[in-house]
Order: sequence, then C-alpha cells, then structure tokens
Amino acid sequence: MDKQQSKGLDKTFGFHINRPFYIVSRLPMHRVAEAGGNNNITLKRFAKGRNAQQWFYDNVSKTIKNQNWKNYCMEIPSNGRANDLKITGSITSRWWQMFKYDNGWIVNEKGKVLDVHGGRDEENRNIIVWGRHKGINQQWDIVYADEYPEEPKKGEFNKDFGLYVERPFYIISSLPANRYLDIINNRNFVIKTHFGQRKS
Repeated sequence: MDKQQSKGLDKTFGFHINRPFYIVSRLPMHRVAEAGGNNNITLKRFAKGRNAQQWFYDNVSKTIKNQNWKNYCMEIPSNGRANDLKITGSITSRWWQMFKYDNGWIVNEKGKVLDVHGGRDEENRNIIVWGRHKGINQQWDIVYADEYPEEPKKGEFNKDFGLYVERPFYIISSLPANRYLDIINNRNFVIKTHFGQRKS
C-alpha cells in the first residue's frame, strides 16, 4: 500500500497539504472567506491572526478545513442540493465536501464554484456555490498564511483603499473652484473655498 502523502502539493486538488491559507476574493476590496459561529461562510476584511479566516487542505478526508474549527470542513448542505456554503463537523468526504483549486476557481466535481452572492463586494456578504459563469465574484486566489503580505503601515500606500495610511489629506472638488470638504459642529460636511468661506 502506498504511503499517504502528508505534505507538499496535492496536484489533483491544487492545494498544499496541511498548510494554512486564505481564500482571497478577486473583487476590488480583496476580502477573504471567513467561517462564522453560525456555520456560514462570509466575505470579510482581512484581520491578521484571525483563525476563522484561515483554511487548510486535509489530504486524508480530501476536504478544506478551518483553522478555528479544525474538525469542521467546508460543505454544501443538504447533500449538495443547496446553494449555501457552510462548515460542518460531520465529514463524509462526498462530492459536496470536496473542492479543488483550478485556475482561480474553487470547484467541485459537479461544476459548482464558490461565489460571492450577487457579486456584491461588501462586508459580511454570504459566500455560496453556483454554476460557473466566469464572473469575477467567482474567482479567488489561494494565498498561504506564511506568504500573506503585511498590512500597510503608517505612511505606506494602501492599494485596496487608494490612500496612504495615517497621512493627512484634503478632499478637493474637481469642479472649477476646487473647493474642499470641511466638517462643522463635529458632524456636518460643508464645502469651502481655500480661504475658509463656506459655500452652499
């Protein structure tokens, strides 16, 4: 009997064995898949050290498991008849629990892929499964935790938000007078000239 592979790349499934990774959406904000306490899997902003955002491929069960709930794997409920995506502690290694990574898609043998519901790039958006249509909301990058880039530090450019971290700036209108935004009474935005006169 061949010895069970315990590390390295599983070429059939496209994952490195037992190596924690993030499932990173290719939608503009590059949020990651996170397992929640209600067993749902949702889109969340990356948070360093949050185990619920880290996954690993278990070569024994051929399933994708979660670092926070290590005995739980990703599955399509109702024996694959649903469109939801959950985590479950009942591991059967059937097709509705087995996914492979294929050129940006996380797909099972029935052709269902991980999909950001409705294509809406927003916090806590449900991740479901759907037939492949090649939309960007179905495309993912697998980024291993030991290779995940550090969050930008003070003074560095954050490409997701298009701003420099903790670097003061003005918001200036592109209209001809180039007025800028200001806050009055600690809550209301107004538009002002460069000389500080408010304009309606």
